[in-house]
Amino acid sequence: MKCKEHVILMFGANALHGQRLALDQEARATQSELDRARYRDQFKLQTWWAAEPLDLLAGLRRFRPSIVHFSGHGIQPTAAAPPGRAVRRDSGSSEHGNHLVGLCFERPNGDVEVVAPGALRETFRAVGASVRLVVLNTCYGEPEARALRAHVDCVMWMRGTIQDDAAIHFATGLYGGIAGGDSIAEAFAQGVAALRLKGLAGRPQLMVRPGGGPDPLRPLIVR
Repeated sequence: MKCKEHVILMFGANALHGQRLALDQEARATQSELDRARYRDQFKLQTWWAAEPLDLLAGLRRFRPSIVHFSGHGIQPTAAAPPGRAVRRDSGSSEHGNHLVGLCFERPNGDVEVVAPGALRETFRAVGASVRLVVLNTCYGEPEARALRAHVDCVMWMRGTIQDDAAIHFATGLYGGIAGGDSIAEAFAQGVAALRLKGLAGRPQLMVRPGGGPDPLRPLIVR
């Protein structure tokens, strides 16, 4: 019996202006970790660079991924309306008063296009049935996580800011655990451990969809 192949769909959005993030290094480190894992043959990393908002919809339809991973710039929740650039892995939420914040994708010219949590929720409701886990490897991701957990078993996000090296090490620890056959909770703990072993700052969080049904933290691999 052939085992199911789990697709990890990694979106990268890196605005042309301002600070560049090491998104290619994050993808390479993740692939290297998957290649070393016990169940490496059951995982495929699919990258999608310079991601625009509609790419999320297209990627979900095309690949039917088990995991959606987002890496890129963002804007802080208190920042004034969408700027032409974003310099850290900051990710906000929606609209508060005159402040527009959200998860940052790219425009064709490289500037930031902000997608609000409600739009993310509706997208995953429409075409995200295959997704077990969303990883927001940005900053300030709580509002997005709360929106997404209505339709996704588990969401990982960062409280406050996170730097490139910390984001990369969290990803390698996380996917080494997942592709090693551990539960999502165990893999999350391994991602956090990778940060601590390197002495890096970062406050990863794990949010689980409430309600009945199968254990949302169960391993992706069925032994």
